[in-house]
Amino acid sequence: MRFAINEDILKKAEKCRSNFSCLSGRNDCLCEIEDYAGENIHFIKPRNSEHVCNYKMGFGFSYICNCPVRKAVYDQYRV
Repeated sequence: MRFAINEDILKKAEKCRSNFSCLSGRNDCLCEIEDYAGENIHFIKPRNSEHVCNYKMGFGFSYICNCPVRKAVYDQYRV
């Protein structure tokens, strides 16, 4: 499934290194959402330790995703 995300949200993700490959629908592009606290905080399980993402932020022993596109994909599609 391809994901359709609002153009305004895409513009907010100006630090994306992968040219929005997550929108292709390939799940291997997306970090797994472990938990979330509302629309602003999404705890993730990073894809692998070598994957560099400008939106992955360490939080204690966890990681938080700050990518507006990833958050929108989860909020709209629960993926």
